[in-house]
Amino acid sequence: MEEPKIVINTTMSKEDYRKFLYIATFKRRKLTIPLLALISLLASLMISFESANINLAKFIISWIALFTLAVAVVVFKVERRNVQRIKTDKTGAFDSINTLKFYEDRIVFENEELKSTGELKYSQFYALLESKDYFIFYLTVNQASFVRKKDLDNISVFKEFLVEKFGEKFKRI
Repeated sequence: MEEPKIVINTTMSKEDYRKFLYIATFKRRKLTIPLLALISLLASLMISFESANINLAKFIISWIALFTLAVAVVVFKVERRNVQRIKTDKTGAFDSINTLKFYEDRIVFENEELKSTGELKYSQFYALLESKDYFIFYLTVNQASFVRKKDLDNISVFKEFLVEKFGEKFKRI
């Protein structure tokens, strides 16, 4: 029987999930902040336009206020999603041990506590992102799983393996 190249036991705490939501919102979607800035800029231009002139002080103040409000709304939405996920988690997904076995051509996911297993070929993944604290495996554009770097024995060996297997789907954010 084939032996896995790498075996990792990792968990997802509630704080890890919260961090992941912020990464997915602000780092993965690089246009979030510029789009919020552009929308608030356009709105502040409309607000500060007075009889064919722009009131510069009004423009700057309204742009800062609208941009701050837009970011606050996005943060509120992320926090609400986090609380909702924690409240509705009946599976015990938080803090249970996920075992990932990396083979030459596939990954096998196992969670004894949840009595679940799964297997995917590397080519089936949508993307793999590396952040400061995690390797995030996107199964689809909206479905992801991650490995905490603090659960790894040798990050550089693992990263090298992932770059080889995922190629252009691997991105550092």
